[in-house]
Amino acid sequence: MIYAGVDVGGTNIKIGLVDIKGAIIADNSIKTDKNKDYKGILEDIVADLRLLCEKAGVDYHDIGGIGLGVPGVVDSRTGTVSYSANLGWRDVPLVHGLEVASGIRTEAANDANCAAWGEYKFGSSRSMDNAILVTLGTGVGSGIIIDGKLFDGVASAGGEAGHMIIVKDGKQCNCGLKGCWERYASATALIEQTEEAMKKYPDSLLHDVVKENGKVSGRTAFIAAERGDKAAREVVENYIDYIATGLINLGNIFHPNAIVIGGGVSNEGPALIEPLEEKVNSGLLASEHNPKVRIIGASLGNKAGIIGAAALVM
Repeated sequence: MIYAGVDVGGTNIKIGLVDIKGAIIADNSIKTDKNKDYKGILEDIVADLRLLCEKAGVDYHDIGGIGLGVPGVVDSRTGTVSYSANLGWRDVPLVHGLEVASGIRTEAANDANCAAWGEYKFGSSRSMDNAILVTLGTGVGSGIIIDGKLFDGVASAGGEAGHMIIVKDGKQCNCGLKGCWERYASATALIEQTEEAMKKYPDSLLHDVVKENGKVSGRTAFIAAERGDKAAREVVENYIDYIATGLINLGNIFHPNAIVIGGGVSNEGPALIEPLEEKVNSGLLASEHNPKVRIIGASLGNKAGIIGAAALVM
């Protein structure tokens, strides 16, 4: 049986054909045409899916279901996108619309939830019935698995760990709140923290790394820290502390088998994961008496959204 996974983003839409073992048979990416309404975008998805089937030698009518991952608040029970800032959607009957356009059974969920489901079914947290995925990218996304099921709260409005408040009256977040974890632990926040350090320390190696790479990125501080730069080490240590603060909160609330770290920053590997695991497990309530929470890197990379979306309909 073949399933389709669709990862809808504000800029691009990634579409893949996935088999029952979670392997992607074929995938493609198309631009998200925001000049179109949601029905026009769904028609683009169906057209590309048909082309993908043709190229892969798969009969379109053999697709067992389509899974959709969408940024924003997606009610997985009704298939309605109640709010998506990236797409400008409000109360969009997405699942019904795609089922009409495609003629194929469809399910939808928040994109981070899809990624968490993908890692649980086929990735780093496979067979761990209690696991959390945290993605460190433009923002901080999260997906929570409890007893082998996705947790998303009433009307699927829950599970947004990136917007827990970690600093009272802290930095303004795009969501309208202040002091959100996202404002301190995202890749965007890391870039901001790196730029602040560069202004404070004009002789830092941070400036050399930026010249070499052409811009400040989420890697800049880690590269300079590896070269022994004091200012960069300070940035990295503070940033890891911010991430750990949120993870400790999640650990104390859920105490999962593992917290999986995804997103671009997770590519730093042991330089990020090892100190995080140490800080989190030393900061948990009664840590000396309870099982440790593993902190591990995501394994599906930027394919997690496609695979997890497809897994929704398996």
